[in-house]
Amino acid sequence: MSKRILILGGTYFCGRVFSILAAKAGHELTFINRGRYSMKALGENIREYRADRRDPDSLKNCGLSDDFDAVVDFCAYEPKDISNIFEALSFSTKKYIYMSTADVYRREPGVKDEGSPRIEEMPGDEVNLYAYKKKLLEDELMKAAAGFGFCYTVIRPAFIYGPYNYAPREAMYIRDLIQKNPIYQPTDAKGRFQMVYVKDVAEAILAAIEKESADNKAFNLSAPEVLDYDSFLQLMKEVSGITDPTVADVTAAQVIEQGLPLPFPLTEYESELFDGSLAEKELGIGYTPIQEGMKKTFNAFRPVFEK
Repeated sequence: MSKRILILGGTYFCGRVFSILAAKAGHELTFINRGRYSMKALGENIREYRADRRDPDSLKNCGLSDDFDAVVDFCAYEPKDISNIFEALSFSTKKYIYMSTADVYRREPGVKDEGSPRIEEMPGDEVNLYAYKKKLLEDELMKAAAGFGFCYTVIRPAFIYGPYNYAPREAMYIRDLIQKNPIYQPTDAKGRFQMVYVKDVAEAILAAIEKESADNKAFNLSAPEVLDYDSFLQLMKEVSGITDPTVADVTAAQVIEQGLPLPFPLTEYESELFDGSLAEKELGIGYTPIQEGMKKTFNAFRPVFEK
């Protein structure tokens, strides 16, 4: 059944993949974003409003006062980003799905599930500050849901990978493999991490819109495979078919001293592991095996870096 969905952001990476799938499913999509990319090509049932969510006047100028089945928010990063929407616009929604992060959990040993304690104190570094602000926005959403009478769903993904990814993670490896650039490989890194394919995230959001089992809950999205730098490089060799890349061995200390832009945690302390099984049970999604998803990702990026 077609749904009327308001999308905040939605033109980059995960938002774009979700929007493509939602349009193919026949949903009516309304976008509010800063207007850098148009989504009109997705089909006839597309409306676009150009506004900055941190500028109340630009939001009010949208004149949006519709009723929606769901709001999907990809771009709330600062406190009040959610409350500003409700203060500036006159609309109603049955559900509000917010893209948070799995990093909202308190940094302590063990695999995190949705009931694990979240960050409580403001951290002093930028990386953890980002996660703390996401936690504040989760609370902001829950308060708005209680006040305005809608249901919420919080999505907490691990590292998202896949086509359109603008973050320098797997794309950096694909570029260096294809262009024969040195790949810096930390020989003593003890960091571990998990990933989730972008299409799986998009399908989880679609399921959250449809299913009552998603109402007023948070869901980790994390495929079960646990990776480290060695296994990730081996994975990239296998999916690319490039078995003899130029590898520059470095220590974790050298990475820090030289400011080398490596994308994953270096230490056991920085590592965070997550249980993503609740989304499988209650949203009915399945996780794409890492080998399959990364192969599709490599094939998507390959033409970009072969030019």
